[in-house]
Amino acid sequence: MARVVVQTRARQTRQESRRRIVEAATELVRSRSYSELSVDAVMREAGIGRTLFYRHFDDLGDLVQRASREAVEELLAAQTRIWQTRPHDDPDSVRSAFKEAVEVYQRHGPMLRAVAEAAAGDELIRSEYEEMRRRFDDFAAESLRDVIESPLADPRETVRALNLMGENYLLDAFGREPRVSPETALETLTEIWLAVIRR
Repeated sequence: MARVVVQTRARQTRQESRRRIVEAATELVRSRSYSELSVDAVMREAGIGRTLFYRHFDDLGDLVQRASREAVEELLAAQTRIWQTRPHDDPDSVRSAFKEAVEVYQRHGPMLRAVAEAAAGDELIRSEYEEMRRRFDDFAAESLRDVIESPLADPRETVRALNLMGENYLLDAFGREPRVSPETALETLTEIWLAVIRR
């Protein structure tokens, strides 16, 4: 029984340390770029010793990647709903779908920005980031064929452009302190999307 209690406490202590490290990194990326992060800064913010970092993470890239998993999963779910909308059946469906994506960026914008910045210099993160984009593009290209009113010259490139534009816009809007209101971001994305599919 005593051994189980010790193991449970040790597991809780590890989970608490990991949570504090992730929260510290999340707080720091609100005001710093990924290139300005350091293990020392994260651990100072977390209030725990530097050596504990490497019990949980390989390096800063690993930390950012793991810390962003929830955000990426939420974003994938939101993107899936965006591309499943049927604006002719329900014109408000586009706005509802984009509302979810805007909310993801509101909650996780700084961490998603850190991942995008990390992808520029870390091959593993870049590979996973590009794979995520490909998944978004593939699903969207397939969905767009069903809702577009007039044919596009190259639906895949149109989708890629829409996804990149939306991602960059939302990173700019919410990647640090919010630059615009969620309502403004939502209306902007909705107008652009509807302009393309109803052209």
